[in-house]
This record gives sequence, C-alpha cells and structure tokens, in this order.
Amino acid sequence: MSLFVKLTLANYTVCMAYSSITISGPIAAGTSTTARALAEKLNLKYVAVGEFFRKYALEHNIPLYDKEQIPDDLDRKVDKEVTALAQKGAVVVDGDYIGYFTRNMDNVLKVLLTCDEKIRIERALERQSTHKETAEEIKLRQQGLYKKFHKLYSDEDYLDPKFFDLVIDTATTPLDDVVSKISEKFVS
Repeated sequence: MSLFVKLTLANYTVCMAYSSITISGPIAAGTSTTARALAEKLNLKYVAVGEFFRKYALEHNIPLYDKEQIPDDLDRKVDKEVTALAQKGAVVVDGDYIGYFTRNMDNVLKVLLTCDEKIRIERALERQSTHKETAEEIKLRQQGLYKKFHKLYSDEDYLDPKFFDLVIDTATTPLDDVVSKISEKFVS
C-alpha cells in the first residue's frame, strides 16, 4: 500500500509515507474502539497501552485511579517500547501519551480524540470490564495520568491539539466516520 505525505524541497518533491497511527485522548473518548477498528480496516498491528496497565493494576491490586503505584521505571519502559513500535511502522498504537511522544515523527499520523466529559464518564461507567469505577474514580484516573506524565516527562499538556495531525470530537462524530476520516488522512 502506498501512503504518502508530500514535502516540497527546492524544485522537486520528496514523498514520505505515514507508516503508523497513534490514537490519544482522555478516558473513554473512544481511543481503543477507534484504534481496533483502524487496525482491522488497514491491516495493521494493534497495540493498546491502557490494556497493559489495566492488567498490571489488576495483578497488583492497584486501583486504576492510583497511577502513582505503577513503578516509574515500568512506565518509562513501556512508553519507550511503544514509541519505538510507532516509529518502526505498520501499527496503530492506542495510548494516553503516545501522540506527544511521536509529535516530531513525520511517519506517524497522530490523532487526538476529544469528547465531552459527561459523555465520556457515561461511556466509561457502561463499559467497565476489568475494574468497577465510580464517576469520581474516573476523574481521579484522568488526573493521575496528567500527574504521572508531568512527574516523568514534561509540564506540557500531552493532549494539546498542537501535537496532533488530526483532532476529532467523538461526541458528535459516529465511529464509522471517525475511522473513515483517519483512514483517508492516513492514505492521502
């Protein structure tokens, strides 16, 4: 499959391919659902950072909202590995920080999904599979993600739209349209 982003240099054009997609967004914005659908549609590998950490939390009896109990070196190791996978290509990575980590990688299509907080909390409460959370715990989990990021990496907002190539509001855009918009950008 030929996927190109054109860059003009002097009197000629160089083509650079998008080879991976990263999907980021606040809790329950639809990142996992979208990433899985994209991976299937585009025949790319799917990697979900959140699934790894949910499993780790379960195995170590850690509440999802208490990100501080996750060892910092484990966070860094996982983040480094998934960033390398995104750079290598042929993958859709669903991760909170991955758009920020790949912000300077031209071969990676960086997508931010947004959604109204009330809708996100309703979604999260409906889909709870590994952990049962309250609305307050979901809010604490989002805060914990920001705190951990700021502790380990930067004071920047890792979900700032300036780090992304495409921003889609999933509260007003159906899943099929979200997947189509991302696919079109990926192959254009």
